Amino acid sequence: MIKGVKDYYDDTVNKWTDEWYENTAMLPFLKSCAKYLKENARVLDLGCNSGYETKRMKSIGLNPVGLDFSSKSIEEAKARNKDIDFVCDNMLNDLTYLGKFDAVIAIASIIHITEDNLELCFKRIYDILDDNGYLFMVVRKEEGKLDSSYKTYNDIEYDREVYGYSKDLLESKMNNNFSLIKEEQGLDEHWIYYYYKKIS
Repeated sequence: MIKGVKDYYDDTVNKWTDEWYENTAMLPFLKSCAKYLKENARVLDLGCNSGYETKRMKSIGLNPVGLDFSSKSIEEAKARNKDIDFVCDNMLNDLTYLGKFDAVIAIASIIHITEDNLELCFKRIYDILDDNGYLFMVVRKEEGKLDSSYKTYNDIEYDREVYGYSKDLLESKMNNNFSLIKEEQGLDEHWIYYYYKKIS
């Protein structure tokens, strides 16, 4: 039986933690995002895994909250970051109980959202952003479901549901609620960074 996305991240939390708490590759992107924000801006790390980038957000003067649907990841995040709030929930759920944010930062998390759910995902983000808030995304350039969806870890097979979307397709799901302000090449040819501003 092939296990799904949540099981994958529950089962591999130690792998991601060991690698990414030491890997600062996303720090330049986070600093670039911070240039658009006031000091101590309240930001949501959407799909935070075990909190490694959430910790870096705090280290550069932001006030982050981490959210992930992997309970094991959130347990690890809380254990490692006593001074940061973490929430276990699904990004497709109504998140307005968390209050408003100056920005949502989604690093390789929206890549797990199916095309049918993209519109809902962007609505959930829109609903928790302050007027003139920002959405910063790291997504895959390729289009469609990627072969890298399928992974084996400790002899268990997983379908991680990894999707790539064109900018046009992403924006067609935003319902004119966001305006692109910047895009740039990601860590390699597979990734791209998008900077959007909420249209109030």
